[in-house]
Amino acid sequence: LGSRPSAGSPRLAELAPVRQVATLSKMRQTLLRTRLGLSLAASVVGAVQMAQPARSRSSSAVLPLASSMQSSQRATAVLVHGLDSSKETWSGVLADLAAAGYPAVAYDLRGHGESPLGDPDEFEPAALASDVLAAVRAAGIKRCVLVGHSMGGRVAMRAAAIEAESGGASVLRAVVVEDMDISPRTAPELSAEKRREVAAWGDGGEGAPGRRFASWGACREALLPWYDADEVRVDSWRNKRVRPHPDSSWWSDINPLARRLAWERVLASDDGASAWRELAARSGSGGLPFSVQLWHADVPGSVVKEGAGEVGGIADMSGQMPAARVRKFRGAAHSIHNSARDEFVSALCALVDEASLEGEAAAKHGT
Repeated sequence: LGSRPSAGSPRLAELAPVRQVATLSKMRQTLLRTRLGLSLAASVVGAVQMAQPARSRSSSAVLPLASSMQSSQRATAVLVHGLDSSKETWSGVLADLAAAGYPAVAYDLRGHGESPLGDPDEFEPAALASDVLAAVRAAGIKRCVLVGHSMGGRVAMRAAAIEAESGGASVLRAVVVEDMDISPRTAPELSAEKRREVAAWGDGGEGAPGRRFASWGACREALLPWYDADEVRVDSWRNKRVRPHPDSSWWSDINPLARRLAWERVLASDDGASAWRELAARSGSGGLPFSVQLWHADVPGSVVKEGAGEVGGIADMSGQMPAARVRKFRGAAHSIHNSARDEFVSALCALVDEASLEGEAAAKHGT
């Protein structure tokens, strides 16, 4: 047996580094095992957490979100078009309101634009007005300034009368009647044969194409007979009131059947005068929960009667309801919102602000 080397021997000195390396190696292995263990533990915990179902959010309250249609700061401008028109007539106004931070929405009345006609027998001012009010509430709009242009002004009057009669909390804060009065009008004559032909412009179905056509040419030919063969007028609607769809068909916002119904049931009826009397009576007996505005254009573009003593004209309406505010847009044509857009939008923004502040004050006082 060899003797053990002494502490100071050359052999022990040579073995020392080897032992140190072995010791360091063991330490590294231990540290690596510890790290691997921790990593494995974290992975297992993560896997278990992922395997568990997500926490249920059903108990959380759903919060109302502001949008381009409604705001907590301002009432929404609700825009309704006139005869032979659609929501597209408001495109410029909508852009201006959006740029200024005012919420707004435009609707197609039944049978106009992209809205269905429904049963022609049910085409009445009250139905048109109820459609608008239902759409407003379905959109979650709590307060609005309702603007009705021309024939849409008659619809706005009826909507206001419905809201005033309901006795409940009204969604309306102000109503604007744009260039329309309550004077009696006469609907164009239509023969029995023409009445049968115009029925094809209903919502479609067997034997009735409705308002969708295979081409622009087909739509153009179908429209011309209903507009005195006015090619310039009808051609001006291409890509505007008559538009191509992705499936290569063409859709007409213009609807001769809705036009006839609107003439006979809205413009030539006494419903506007009736709605106005109802509003005037409530205004005089205790006030309305919203303001009423009569905005009219200048001659020769305006379609309203402006002179004193003219039955159903602006002066007559103002006499029946002194609280109604009358404003004349000098130099403006019938479509004030397009012919004098800057002034119109400015006036509308001011009205929305006024209506919004009055609504807040009423809410604070519990009225």
